[in-house]
Amino acid sequence: MASSENDDLKEVQREANTYEDEINLIDYFLVLWKRKWFILLASVLPALVVGLAMFLGPRDYKTTYLYDANLSGDEYRMLLDRFYCEENLGKIVAGLKEKGLEKYAQQITGAQQIGNLEKLVNLEVLPSFFGSASTKIEDLQKIQQVKGTLLVMAIMGTPQKDMYTISSIMRDDFEKVIPIYSVKDELTNNIEAIKTSMAKIEGDRFGIGLELERKKATLEKLKNLKPEDSGNIQSNITLQFNMDASSAYLPLAYRIQAVDSQIINLEESIRANEERYNYYKGLLTVNERLFDEVKSKMPLYYTIQKFHSFLDNIVKDYKDKELIDYLSAYIKSIENKMANTVPLIEKPKVYPIAKGTVKKSGIVFVVAFMIAVFVAFLREGLEKNKTKLS
Repeated sequence: MASSENDDLKEVQREANTYEDEINLIDYFLVLWKRKWFILLASVLPALVVGLAMFLGPRDYKTTYLYDANLSGDEYRMLLDRFYCEENLGKIVAGLKEKGLEKYAQQITGAQQIGNLEKLVNLEVLPSFFGSASTKIEDLQKIQQVKGTLLVMAIMGTPQKDMYTISSIMRDDFEKVIPIYSVKDELTNNIEAIKTSMAKIEGDRFGIGLELERKKATLEKLKNLKPEDSGNIQSNITLQFNMDASSAYLPLAYRIQAVDSQIINLEESIRANEERYNYYKGLLTVNERLFDEVKSKMPLYYTIQKFHSFLDNIVKDYKDKELIDYLSAYIKSIENKMANTVPLIEKPKVYPIAKGTVKKSGIVFVVAFMIAVFVAFLREGLEKNKTKLS
C-alpha cells in the first residue's frame, strides 16, 4: 500500500517537472518573440556595417614571381633570414620612400613580426615540405635530402596602380641585393679554406725540413763507410724506395742511391709546397680584396651587377696567369648566380585578393546575435525584478 502511494507521488512530481520545463521553454520563446526586433536589428546592423565597410574599402592586390630554385631546408631558412633581416628591409624601405610610397614603407617598418611582413611579401618554396610536422626521425631525414624546385615570391599591396612600382622594388632587391649576402658568405668560406691549407703547409714545413736534414746526414755517413762490394751497380736494376724497414739489408751502393732518391723526393715536396703556398697566398690576397669590397659596400644599395663590374675592372691588376684564371672562373660563377635569379615570367599579372566579405560578415552576425539574445534575456529579467519590487 505504502509502495503504491510512493509511486503515485513520484509520478505527480515527474508530471509537475515536465509541466515546469514546458512553461520555461514557452517563456523563453515568448521573450525572444517579444524582443525580436531588438535582436534582429542588433544582429543585422553590425553585420551590414562590417560588410559595407569591407565592400567599399580599398582592395588589396597581389602579384607573384616564380624562380627556378634548388634549395634545401637549411638554404631556404637562410634565404628568409637574409631577406627579412633589418639591414635588407632598410634598403627596401629606402627604395619605397624614394618612389614616394611612404604608406607601404611605414607598413614594413611597423611590422614587428615575420608573420606581419609575410602579409606584404612572402617567400615560399614548392613543394612546401619544410613546414612538415612529422616527428619521425626517418621522415625528417628524408625531408632534409629533398630540395624545393620552385621559389614563389608573392607581393601584396594597394592600390593597384602602385603595385608595379612596389613589385619592381621588391624584385630588384631579391634578384640583385640578396645574392650579395651569399657572395659574402662564400668569400668568408673561401678565406677560411685557404688559410687552413696554408696553415697545413706551414705545419708540415718543419717536419719535412727535419726529415731532409736527417736524410742528408745519413747520406754523408753512408758515403764515408767502407764499401762492402767493389762491383758496379747494374743500370738495369729498378729500386723501390720504401726502405724504412729493409734499406739496411741492401748493398752499400744501393743504399746510397736509395737515400739520394729520398732526398730528391723531399726536396721536390718542399718545392711543390712552396709553390702551393705562394699560390694560396695570392688567392688569399684576391679573396680578402673581394671580401673587403663586399663588406664595405653592403650597407649601401650594392648589387651583384655592381660587384660583377668590379671584378671585370680588377682583372687587369694581376699578372700571374693562375690568379687571372681564378678570377675568370669566379666571374663566370657570378654570372651564373645572376642568371639563376631571373623569374620564369617577367611580367606576371596583378590580380585582386578576395576580401572574404560574406564570411567575415557572417561571423559578425553570429557573434552579434548571441550578444543580442543575452541582452534580451537580461533586460527581461531586470524588468521582472523591477515589477516584483514595485
